[in-house]
Amino acid sequence: MSSGKPQAAVQLAPHSWDIEHWPAHVWPHENSRARYVARALRNELIAAGAMCRVGRELVFIGAAYTRWLEARRVRNRKDRSS
Repeated sequence: MSSGKPQAAVQLAPHSWDIEHWPAHVWPHENSRARYVARALRNELIAAGAMCRVGRELVFIGAAYTRWLEARRVRNRKDRSS
């Protein structure tokens, strides 16, 4: 079942982080792109429990953000197969 290519090790998302300290190994990988995603998909991220506000900071919750990404990945795969 292996394609012969080495599998990249997956780094887990941190427990939580703010938008100013976006982890480089978490999609979208850059602070500036993360700001755009947070702004464009704010309602969806909040509804999924992946983003919340703590005082003036936008905070991302690692486990919920991972679930949100996984759901979007599955949805995109279904859209492409149609």
